[in-house]
Amino acid sequence: MSYAAQPPPVAVPPVARRPVAVSTAVALLWAMAVAGLTYAAGMAAVTPGVVGRLRDAAPGSDTVDNFVTVLWLVAALALVLGVLFVAFFAVLGIALRKGSRLARGIALGVCVFGVLTGCGTLAILAAQRAGEAEPGTLSAALNAAYPSGWIVLNVAVAAAQVVAYLVVGALLLAAPRGFFGGTAEPAAALPGFVPPGQLVAQPPEWASPQTKSFVTGGSEPDQFSDQPTPPKSAASPEHEYWSRPNE
Repeated sequence: MSYAAQPPPVAVPPVARRPVAVSTAVALLWAMAVAGLTYAAGMAAVTPGVVGRLRDAAPGSDTVDNFVTVLWLVAALALVLGVLFVAFFAVLGIALRKGSRLARGIALGVCVFGVLTGCGTLAILAAQRAGEAEPGTLSAALNAAYPSGWIVLNVAVAAAQVVAYLVVGALLLAAPRGFFGGTAEPAAALPGFVPPGQLVAQPPEWASPQTKSFVTGGSEPDQFSDQPTPPKSAASPEHEYWSRPNE
């Protein structure tokens, strides 16, 4: 009687948890996206007042008209980019939480670009604050057209941008590579956990070859051990008589 071989049991490996560094980096990215959209909305809100004060300071000037066009374009572009960055950072954060290696590389590239643009903004603002515009010039009228503290707010936003991107990049670099599909250090095996490739099915006891003599209890001879062949007995006269042909 034979039995079908049963497949070995498959052990389920433990599910990897999301690192805290990844969750923190994603939270910072989403916070920066919301802050950037808020800043763009604030810039669009103050632009009409800036344009009005600039026209009052230098009416009927073609140069002022050109500056007004640039101001409106910058405000509209900042608002559109703010919306796009919110959508982009939302998708990027979801991919990072799922452990995408491509998303990690894109996020690191975004961090480098953000740090460079933040440093460039700080350099431009520092150059503007270094020299004082002469009264009656267009630069002086433009500086006076913005609300008080606008330049200081831009400096704070640019500095916060640089610091935030540096922190996000450091967190993503410090996160375990195994979470993003890289080569991770082998973790200690759980008690009783055997990888599927190392499972070996043990044959049942009845399938093992018989190596010992079968004992029936003593009342019957051992039918599985070698029995001596009984010698042939001598033919009796009666058998010899019947074996002869008719004489």
